Amino acid sequence: MSTPLPPVGTDAGTIDDFEHDGYAIIRDAITLDLRDRLLTAAEKLLASDITQGRDRGGDGKDGFRGCLNLAPAFLPLLANPNVLPTVVHLLSPNIHLLSAHLIALPSGPPRTIRIPERHGWHRDMYGVTADLGVPNTPRMAIKAAHYLTPVTPDCGLTMFLPGSHRLTEEPVVPAGAIDCPAPSHPTSPAPTQSSSRTGPGTPEVSTSPGALASP
Repeated sequence: MSTPLPPVGTDAGTIDDFEHDGYAIIRDAITLDLRDRLLTAAEKLLASDITQGRDRGGDGKDGFRGCLNLAPAFLPLLANPNVLPTVVHLLSPNIHLLSAHLIALPSGPPRTIRIPERHGWHRDMYGVTADLGVPNTPRMAIKAAHYLTPVTPDCGLTMFLPGSHRLTEEPVVPAGAIDCPAPSHPTSPAPTQSSSRTGPGTPEVSTSPGALASP
């Protein structure tokens, strides 16, 4: 028999940030002990020869889709009492897990494989947006991204376009450019929740293994 987690209320400032920008930062989401256990589990998976769910990219990215199935150490993130209430508030109690993705980028000097023809900016929920159109696509999913390693300006974080969840058409990347005007990214090692309608872009530079949780 499991012991219910103590209820944690939502923070009005976090909700306001999410509604305004399309994403919000939740600080102190996990303990240092849990962060260390998650990092150990991530490094063990990345050093393995497991091919199930393996997700590698031309920019040196490595990781696993479905990491909850591969390492039970990640299970505390599924119903984190410091994060889940915010997700429930923004969606509803009628929710389920779509995916769990471990992403790691190698350390090294700043570099990018993006070009204007393949800049990487996109919205998730592609099929729904194609069927309903951007103005009619409701809030259907929220990503909770947890960082295991320090967040620094050159660590290759996913970028966000603040307010793009309120656009009535796809975000525009200027001709010859690889970024939307005025993109943003998290500035501290804290879990970030992003709306399914916010337009994130792919990382521009690289970093050490990360992407599952940090205090």
